[in-house]
Amino acid sequence: MKDNEEKRKSILFVYTSFSSFVKNDYDTLNSNHLVTKYHFAPVKGILRNAIEIFKQLYYLLVHGRKYDIFFCWFSDYHSFLPVLFAKITGKKSIVIIGGYDVCRIRKLNYGAFCSSFRGWFCAKSMQLASWILTVSNHVDRKAKAIAPRTNRKMIYNCMTFDFPEDSVLIKTDTILTVGLINNDRTFYLKGIDTFIEVARLLPEFRFEIVGINQSNLIAKLGNLPSNILLHEKVKPEELIAFYRKSKIYCQFSQSESFGVSIAEAMYFGCFPVVTKEGGMPEVIGKVGKLVDRDPLQIANFIRERILRDGDPSENEIRNHVTGLFSKGKREASLLDIIKTL
Repeated sequence: MKDNEEKRKSILFVYTSFSSFVKNDYDTLNSNHLVTKYHFAPVKGILRNAIEIFKQLYYLLVHGRKYDIFFCWFSDYHSFLPVLFAKITGKKSIVIIGGYDVCRIRKLNYGAFCSSFRGWFCAKSMQLASWILTVSNHVDRKAKAIAPRTNRKMIYNCMTFDFPEDSVLIKTDTILTVGLINNDRTFYLKGIDTFIEVARLLPEFRFEIVGINQSNLIAKLGNLPSNILLHEKVKPEELIAFYRKSKIYCQFSQSESFGVSIAEAMYFGCFPVVTKEGGMPEVIGKVGKLVDRDPLQIANFIRERILRDGDPSENEIRNHVTGLFSKGKREASLLDIIKTL
């Protein structure tokens, strides 16, 4: 028992939002080590962010020396001081690079590097860290360009909740997309405009959007085709019902570092149709369809796929994602890294 306790490391877990994939990593570390959560509350404005940074600095000066490892989800304002503190005091630090922190899409003002000031914090966090862990090969290539000398490992993101293995799939002619769409930027970033245009071309099939804030965006959508159903954000476990009934899952994002919802939908046998962006081609492999952002071509493919079904089968699609993106696989890789520090 004593030997096991001696191997447990003290970890400060720094995050801005306790999303499902962040919680997944926290649970993994907390089950094997001594983990303390530190929430850096993201706020708008340099002054208000400066207050959060000073609060974090005080915490590190008072409590920082008791931690062996500083673990930060995403590279940003909140990760700079922990990795700097680790560097100065001879501790270890890990920064998870999720995608936004290496991205810049100026036309949508999306990505940390749209701001040179914010980008500096991201870059320095990556360059000072003991390790940076990336969630896809796409993100890994960008991180390498920013911090070529930092130890780096790609560990795929994973499906973030367990599904019943004996789940019965009752498929209907439904085409689904999922995303947190709460403003103009995310509306276009997630390709909802393209999804709607595809639905107009296929009035014989049902299209569903899950995660759209109807109160903010319903006016923008205007006269939607009658075959589109809108749903606001639901709990993760409630997504299962949507995945189980949908034949096709679409993700027409302009940027997507990985695409957890794609993997989740594929687990339930949804055939994925995605644009050639970011890490999405890695997620679907050879069991999905890569498309250009052309509504007519996409509509023609979807019509043929639904009418003919065909290869790959629902089981082949599920086996693809369980082999690459299981929680167990990410957990094992993450704990292996911790063991080396």
